[in-house]
Amino acid sequence: MTLNLFQSVPPSVNEHDLKNERISTRLSILLLALSLIILLLYNSLIIVIKTDNLAKPTFEQYKKLYSKYFTTLTCPCNNSIISYETILNINYTLHQACTSTFVIQQWINYHIYSNTSNVVNADDFRSSGKFAFQALNSSCELVNRTIVDNLSQFLSNQYVSTTVTPENLFQSQIQTSVRQFNSSIINNFVRLLDLIKNTTQINGLHSALMTNYDLEIPSNSIRGYYTSRNYTKCRCHTSPTCMEPFSIYNSAKEVLFRIPGLYRGCYIIEALLQSSLECFYDQICINNLRLYLNISSTMNMTALDSSSKTRYSVKSTIKELLDQLMIEEWNPSWSYENYYNECQPIECTYIHETKNGIVYIITALFGLVGGLITVLKIVVPLLVKFLRRKKELETSENSKRNLSIGDHHRGMRVKM
Repeated sequence: MTLNLFQSVPPSVNEHDLKNERISTRLSILLLALSLIILLLYNSLIIVIKTDNLAKPTFEQYKKLYSKYFTTLTCPCNNSIISYETILNINYTLHQACTSTFVIQQWINYHIYSNTSNVVNADDFRSSGKFAFQALNSSCELVNRTIVDNLSQFLSNQYVSTTVTPENLFQSQIQTSVRQFNSSIINNFVRLLDLIKNTTQINGLHSALMTNYDLEIPSNSIRGYYTSRNYTKCRCHTSPTCMEPFSIYNSAKEVLFRIPGLYRGCYIIEALLQSSLECFYDQICINNLRLYLNISSTMNMTALDSSSKTRYSVKSTIKELLDQLMIEEWNPSWSYENYYNECQPIECTYIHETKNGIVYIITALFGLVGGLITVLKIVVPLLVKFLRRKKELETSENSKRNLSIGDHHRGMRVKM
């Protein structure tokens, strides 16, 4: 009750002044306490925007940060140029024909007619069919070499990012690059194949197998001439795509067995492109070929699997296969963690909303206490003096008014 933080120097003995000082002390303590409580609540509840840094974060730390602060997280890369081969791997599967019995040398060799005492028509499948499968084998090898060479070149390219790319965006960019690579390599291959075919046709090149022109030498002449061959009323000098079904003949040139989907024509490759492998999906058809070719029972001649997962049909032509590079499927895989490790982020910066910590709150309060006390020391005494003086004046005026009214009432009683 006697606490006095505003004691005058020298100490006053005036009871009025002492009362002012004690009132000022109590009011100052009350206002200081209320101010500290308000500041404490304000600093505890207010939401502040804070920027934090994490130096050289691990991949796991980055994932946790990204899950919380993906909108504001920025991680500059120490290595902004990364080779695709360190983050991307592409496997592929070719059409099953390219790994089947029908492209190996053993199968091709069986096309040489085993009974040498019989003369086989040059157009007979047993005589010229091997060239079609040699072309098929070469197509598979060419496709595989094309893919390997282009894939090696593609993986030598570099992925550029100055900051860590978010995983969903990284995945989208990689998938887009793979699709573009796939489209580019197929278009280039098809364009090159068409160029070779057109060059052959325009220049009227003669096949070494005499499939588009026959050399005829009259008996009474030493000079020969070429005549264009005819396939199903189509002549090779008018179109290089003339063709007819591959067949097996007897000595009288009568058809013994016509091979479904397989054709011969002006050029081996042109006929092959229009052919399909439907016979080689059918075990019965293959068994008939085995019979006519005198193939040993020890040779495995299993039909192609028509029930396997494939993007092609049984009757798809070789051209349709080559137009897709004979690829069944691409199997790209990538590692976001490898990319992150190659990027080697220097630090990660993120902005987030948070509340002030206890250390900050206490520090802020201590910083404000001195100023509050100073202000209260100046303002409170003046305020107390002002209010008490005002109250005293009001009290004095009320007393005078009451005295005046009392005198008036006494005068009235005397007259009466």
